[in-house]
Amino acid sequence: MSESLKYELCCAARILFRAGLSVGNTGHLSIAIGNDRMLVNRFGPSFATLTPFDILTVLYDGTIIDHHPTVSPYVNETIALHGIIHRENPHAKAVAHAHPPATVTWSCFREVPEVYDQESCLLAGEVGVVEEDYEGLAATEERVVPLARKLGKYRAAILPNHGAVTIAPNIQVATVTMLLLEGMVQRNLAVAAAARATGKTARPIAMEYAKKTRREIEKIPFMEPLWRDMLLQLRQSDPDLFESMRNARTN
Repeated sequence: MSESLKYELCCAARILFRAGLSVGNTGHLSIAIGNDRMLVNRFGPSFATLTPFDILTVLYDGTIIDHHPTVSPYVNETIALHGIIHRENPHAKAVAHAHPPATVTWSCFREVPEVYDQESCLLAGEVGVVEEDYEGLAATEERVVPLARKLGKYRAAILPNHGAVTIAPNIQVATVTMLLLEGMVQRNLAVAAAARATGKTARPIAMEYAKKTRREIEKIPFMEPLWRDMLLQLRQSDPDLFESMRNARTN
């Protein structure tokens, strides 16, 4: 089971990279596997190059308990963010933390983005700003616990001047939620630019109808075919990942 989850985590990372949502080698993805343990990518490789060999088994406090012998098992202090989020939110089986460029730009406003399009309705009422100000790396218990508890109210959280965190029952939904959040923010920035250019006033979708639309869309079984399509695209763009998975199975 854990080997399959490592593969899924790598696929999620590559998808986020291909969508332009990762910066350098920042960000972590984690999956809770029980007994205060999680799978998480080691620090060093970017989302663009992760393979199953780069996935560590770590206690929520950051203690590394298993890793592939060919790699350095280093995780930086910000891994505390993931462990505390999992601990404080048992329903958060998967956590994604990245620095999507449009979301980072929007985070400077300390505001929840409006719902302007149908896709963004999927996040209606599910996005929050969980900090007031940027105070450095999210690496201490004192700082992360309040953040983690606030995050439990949302599926997607904006961290001012920093990035975003999404939580979900699995890494596929956490990944798609991150993609939706970045798209939602991109739409807000585009609408703001259009309003300035035209002098017109934009009208968002009323929250009542945005939430109604979210409930309607959620009845459609779109996740499985969407993820399958993403994997098909990934097989064409990142064949090395699938080769590494075959190697992992044979070694």
